[in-house]
Amino acid sequence: MTNKVASIAAVIPAAGRGRRMQSATPKQFLVVHGKTLLQHSVDAVLRDPRVEHVFIASDEQNEQAVAKSLPNISFVAGGVTRAESVLSGVLHAITQGYTHVVVHDAARPGLPAAVLSAVIDAALSGDNGAIVAMPVRDSLKRSEPDSDMISTSVSREHLWQAQTPQVFTAALLADAISEMGVEHPQLTDEASAMAYLGYHPRLVMGSLKNIKVTHPEDLELVTAILAPPGR
Repeated sequence: MTNKVASIAAVIPAAGRGRRMQSATPKQFLVVHGKTLLQHSVDAVLRDPRVEHVFIASDEQNEQAVAKSLPNISFVAGGVTRAESVLSGVLHAITQGYTHVVVHDAARPGLPAAVLSAVIDAALSGDNGAIVAMPVRDSLKRSEPDSDMISTSVSREHLWQAQTPQVFTAALLADAISEMGVEHPQLTDEASAMAYLGYHPRLVMGSLKNIKVTHPEDLELVTAILAPPGR
């Protein structure tokens, strides 16, 4: 595949509740600097002109969540699991003729444009696709079963922490998720599904700014990352 024949859409799964945020409002609809996290994430993936459309898989039809009136935004039905929501978005992208999909978390609003560009470039170089990831920096420990006692230390060599975006050929990703099953316990991200079919996605260096809002304190970090210049 080359850039000349590729047509790219983004898929943002946004049906989750984000219970670890301890908020009555789903985290993707929390507002930072006048926009929901979802809107910030949509804006981030549209910074690359190669991304022509964004499919938001959600069970929320919130008028304030994102500028739904824009022609390059579509809401599609979300699912019970992340994988089900992603598959819904990918199938809609395929129906509309897109060859590749950029899957990005709804609550990962600080994606730098250079990182997005790099992962798309890497994914378009072959069928394996590519994901954004960061090398593990901290010491890793494994606990005893059902205990907070350390069992052993784990080498961090060659270990990466996966982020999004994750970019793949749309048809291959749809087949991979369907084959693995949307409720498979090891289907934790799109790269997991591709690996299940024997593909080896490339790793593209991510950014500490590309944090996923999961816990309440993450919101403070994202607020600082997204602050307009001069604030």
